[in-house]
Amino acid sequence: MTRIPSVLAERPTCPRTPDGIPRVFTAARGGYLTDDSGKSWIDFDNARGSVTLGHGDPEVAAAVARAAAGESGSATGWNARVDTVTGRLRELCGGEVVGLFRSGTAAVRAAVLAVRESVGRPLVLSAGYHGYDPMWRPAGTPGEPNADGIADFYFDLGLLAELLRDDRAAAVVLSPDHMHLSPRWYARARELVSAAGVPLIADEVKVGLRYGLGLSTAELLAPDVWTVAKGVANGHAVAAVGGPRELLAPLREISFTSFFEPTILAAADRTLARAATGEPQRSARAAGERFVGHARKALEAAGLAVEIAGDGTLFQFVPASRALARAFRQAAADEGLLFYDGDNQAVSAAFDDTVLTDAERRFDRLCERLAPHAGGDPVDEPARYRAAWNVIDGLREADRTPERTRRWLAELLDD
Repeated sequence: MTRIPSVLAERPTCPRTPDGIPRVFTAARGGYLTDDSGKSWIDFDNARGSVTLGHGDPEVAAAVARAAAGESGSATGWNARVDTVTGRLRELCGGEVVGLFRSGTAAVRAAVLAVRESVGRPLVLSAGYHGYDPMWRPAGTPGEPNADGIADFYFDLGLLAELLRDDRAAAVVLSPDHMHLSPRWYARARELVSAAGVPLIADEVKVGLRYGLGLSTAELLAPDVWTVAKGVANGHAVAAVGGPRELLAPLREISFTSFFEPTILAAADRTLARAATGEPQRSARAAGERFVGHARKALEAAGLAVEIAGDGTLFQFVPASRALARAFRQAAADEGLLFYDGDNQAVSAAFDDTVLTDAERRFDRLCERLAPHAGGDPVDEPARYRAAWNVIDGLREADRTPERTRRWLAELLDD
């Protein structure tokens, strides 16, 4: 079948063939996808971690169907589920007030601009990926503010401490990562931010509601303001901001035409109700732990230089070389294992014994395909730094001198 070139202006993130053409999936159920050739895939991408319950979850699907049939309110005016959804979010994540948006990118931008306006200072210190938004593009020199007043500290605590000495700092915003940063890192970051008297914004778009009942950094960071998205509605388009009324006061006048859209609110209501039990998070983590344990043993037995960072909730393959990474990617595609290329893998709660057994068998065959790459050089520090950079747009946790930090940043920014 000949694919007609798309006229879409954007180049969205999605699974692609080796020649860069987006893969087309025609069906999705539980942990499986079917592409337009009829091939079955096991989905470890899950819409970049957004599909937490599994594709086509029956409870969510039924609620969305009723809403789409006009049985759950109207997009025209106030929907009672607005109160239910925001109430669930406030109970799970805290805060005096909660704001709703359609994407994590929009939610983070709104949170940062609101806090900056409330504090009355121009500089925002940032670490991590906050969405496809020109606002976050770094300046030419690490630590230098860009045109939007954002200075990136790349998860380096020395650079953060230096930037916090600037009395123009209005807020610190960071995207938590639990694969490459330890609780000790977060404790030290919180100490630095508290000592400077600057509000802390946790961009938990990816990790919020995935590791437990609420924020993954509720105790580690105790953020002043939070954002969540990917765990809110099993892949439906909604995100949230929460925090003190005073800091988020500038959000009062924000609204949009689809604010009361019933199907999205229905999906969020059912997903959050399940998340509040903790069962989907426990199930997904257990499934992920089983797969990671199997994969580590299979890689070791095959003599392949691939580490796995993280745990069952979110994990990342770390190949020793770019050549091995390319071969790993192709072998995974051949076996119908849909991995988020170069990034974190996120199983869903639909990964039951049947899906896991199938995934383990496919992964064993993947390792067999990679036999020509066995016995290569082990994973080294540059490979670990590159892997972390691919996920967090920053530096992995390690003891570094300021000179070494500058060298790593120069190398990775130029890569």
